[in-house]
Amino acid sequence: FSRTIAKGPDTTTWIWNLHADAHDFDSHTNDLEEISRKVFSAHFGQLSIIFLWLSGMYFHGARFSNYEAWLSDPTHIRPSAQVVWPIVGQEILNGDVGGGVPRNTNNLWFFSDLESIWNN
Repeated sequence: FSRTIAKGPDTTTWIWNLHADAHDFDSHTNDLEEISRKVFSAHFGQLSIIFLWLSGMYFHGARFSNYEAWLSDPTHIRPSAQVVWPIVGQEILNGDVGGGVPRNTNNLWFFSDLESIWNN
């Protein structure tokens, strides 16, 4: 461990400082109203990213699920909410969900809890 390197440009400290300095609103201004605006805009920006992610999850769950087949025979067909392509050994996660959906379509049946949340 070298203390001269720890404070220099060869570390990631400067990256963390970029993030910390951008969100250190007290060092930018002393105006409480401006600080409040910055905090709320950062908050709503984060919420917009979260809702964008959730809407993508709902869209892909609706597009790639076997919901209609599961409604027709819920005792023999397990719900599946996601499709996975067999990349880097992920085909081990595939399961037979029934309902004429072949095993090689890579439906992850253990995401059925996600569909049960959507149904309730």
